[in-house]
Amino acid sequence: MIKENVVTFDSHQIKEVHLPDLGTDFIDWGLHTIMAPTAWERTKGENIKVAVLDTGIDYNHPDLINNVKDHKDFTNSPSASLDIQGHGTHVAGIIAGSDNGVGITGVAPDAEIYAGKVLGDNGSGSFGSIIKGIRWAISKKVDIINMSLGTAKQPPNDFYEAIKQAKAQGIVIVAATGNANSSVCYPARYDEVIAVGAIDNKYDKASFSNYGVKNEITAPGVDILSCYKNKGYAKLSGTSMATPIITGSIALYLSIHKNFSKSVNIDVIHKAISQATVDLGNDGKDEYFGAGLINLAKLI
Repeated sequence: MIKENVVTFDSHQIKEVHLPDLGTDFIDWGLHTIMAPTAWERTKGENIKVAVLDTGIDYNHPDLINNVKDHKDFTNSPSASLDIQGHGTHVAGIIAGSDNGVGITGVAPDAEIYAGKVLGDNGSGSFGSIIKGIRWAISKKVDIINMSLGTAKQPPNDFYEAIKQAKAQGIVIVAATGNANSSVCYPARYDEVIAVGAIDNKYDKASFSNYGVKNEITAPGVDILSCYKNKGYAKLSGTSMATPIITGSIALYLSIHKNFSKSVNIDVIHKAISQATVDLGNDGKDEYFGAGLINLAKLI
């Protein structure tokens, strides 16, 4: 087992923290930008299982409690699978914050969340803990794995084998490119993984977003409002926030196919995502925006 703490969530920025009495099902600017409300006319992500491998989850959060189906700790943290950082809860809320009349709404508000705590209370974790989390997600037969985490260091072969095993089981894997304004980190760098960069509300590359030929697609990632620890809400920035927007988008896409009892090949999903975009930057795919900004009106 790899014991060094070498994997972290990408260093997100916290702009605002809100108390639990936020309001009534706020729809973040990022969701409007990708046209999520249009997609909800056909699906809200029902029957789709998403593993969030992160810092744990606030499983009692009012916007998540109905959608969290299981949670498990792989870090031996004193807090077990509870999210002390707030990062994993924020990511889960972007994916599947409930459409329940309070707080916020996620991209796929009816999707099911399986929260694997692979990063400890200090925000870092080992390759070994993430491998266990991936294998747990496989055992739960999830449809998608979200990893808003990364490292510049090349992981051991066992880590890559777990990624390939998940893909072989038909699981879509989505990961953040990273926040160092540098080259795409692991695991997003793997061909088996959909690498997600971030844009701001001016449709420019977020200043922190990693880039390069491995960058597949972009989504809003600046000042994104979602669930937070202690049943609260917060605005965070990072490719960590853009990644679950893509995960939620894929959940909507897969939900429609499941509703018609159709299975979708992983490579077909990758292609569909890359084609359902608004081109940004240079014509065609480029290193700053990948295939472009996800657009759910095209995807759904």
